[in-house]
Amino acid sequence: MKIFTYITVIVSILLLNACKQEDIASYEQDARVYFRIPGEFDSKVSRDSLVYSFPFNPSITDHDTIWYEATIMGNALPKDREFDFKIDTAGTTAKENVDFKLIKTVIPAGAFKARIPVVIYKTAEIKTKSVRLQLNVIENQNFKVGYTRYEKAVFVWADKFLKPDNWIPGSQYESAFGGFSQAKMKFILETLKITKLPDPNNRDLMGWYNQQLRYSLSVKPVKDDNGFNMFIPVYGTPGLG
Repeated sequence: MKIFTYITVIVSILLLNACKQEDIASYEQDARVYFRIPGEFDSKVSRDSLVYSFPFNPSITDHDTIWYEATIMGNALPKDREFDFKIDTAGTTAKENVDFKLIKTVIPAGAFKARIPVVIYKTAEIKTKSVRLQLNVIENQNFKVGYTRYEKAVFVWADKFLKPDNWIPGSQYESAFGGFSQAKMKFILETLKITKLPDPNNRDLMGWYNQQLRYSLSVKPVKDDNGFNMFIPVYGTPGLG
């Protein structure tokens, strides 16, 4: 009886392990794809949206190209593979071939990802309002949908300064520059003679910029969007702001 019980247990364990191995093998063969927008200051960081302001690039007169990535879950193959996506009409205000143009691409043979361009146009309408484009991954014959968090990519752009998505209460930008406004962004770029905001994680540089801005306002006050004198808060600890 003991021997029979022992054999039964061993057989059950072997069958269970076989099932688990089969499940794992099945998952490994289940190719999936998801979107990834590399971080602005650290390409290893992933984000699911990108905010673009044409005034940061004054030399651009007609259009520019923004980029995101399609990344696969699974094995690379020795052939090109198409992936598929659709425009989410509920989450999109931009008009295709008017505000933007999509360029189809593939996951190249032997690769785990592909860079994908989106051409965005500097139209007269976006001087006063921003437009939004949302792309959703959809399943096709090559890939199923990957991570739920990154099944979409969102792009927002305008021909005016847009508040960066990391300029929020409690952020380094908020601490160093105060509340966001069109006039303040213009003042920051012109006073510091820069064309883009600094990496918010570089606190030494943020502190130095904060000092320069506060000194400039003490010499010559500047009006903000609402007509009041612009305010820049004291930043960080002594030596930083």
